[in-house]
Amino acid sequence: MSAPLCSVCGLRPSTYVCQSCGRPTCRTCFDPSNWTCQSCRMKVAEHPASINTTQPLQFGLASILFLIALAAIFIGILLLTLGSISNLGSAGTGAVILIGPIPIIIGSGSYSFELIALAAALTVVALVVFLLVRRRA
Repeated sequence: MSAPLCSVCGLRPSTYVCQSCGRPTCRTCFDPSNWTCQSCRMKVAEHPASINTTQPLQFGLASILFLIALAAIFIGILLLTLGSISNLGSAGTGAVILIGPIPIIIGSGSYSFELIALAAALTVVALVVFLLVRRRA
């Protein structure tokens, strides 16, 4: 199967696609500096003010959720570190292990029941948020 002919000149086989209009173009009719065909390059030269070069950063939902989770992990580790420094005399342990959606929560010490209840509640909230976000997408 041979390449289609250039949609600008109609003489040579196309090797590129214009990023502005999507037409197949040959090497001669293509501008590699801005990935456009000759027709689109002429339109840009006529109306240079129509190009928006300063686009605001746009984050998707996944990126925002990732940044929130990263911040929550950082704050949690910071709070754990500060809490362990102030309670050097008392011994207590705890762990939350997530295997898929199933939490395994282990704890011992004076505040173990409250921390286990908090970890279970946060796990349920995280699963509900995950299911709601997944349903919308």
